[in-house]
Amino acid sequence: MASHAWYLALTLALTTLVLPLLTSANSDGDALDALHHSLIDPDNVLQSWDPTLVNPCTWI
Repeated sequence: MASHAWYLALTLALTTLVLPLLTSANSDGDALDALHHSLIDPDNVLQSWDPTLVNPCTWI
């Protein structure tokens, strides 16, 4: 029984530590997306910018 409690505690601790790293947003992408929304783009040149992509360098 004690080994199950230890395993559960270890699993919860690792999940608590790792999950925020996996779900945290790309700060460069967030900054570029904020810039994108603050710009006036009447010709929709920036419409291909996809903030869901991991690498902002592919936003072309």
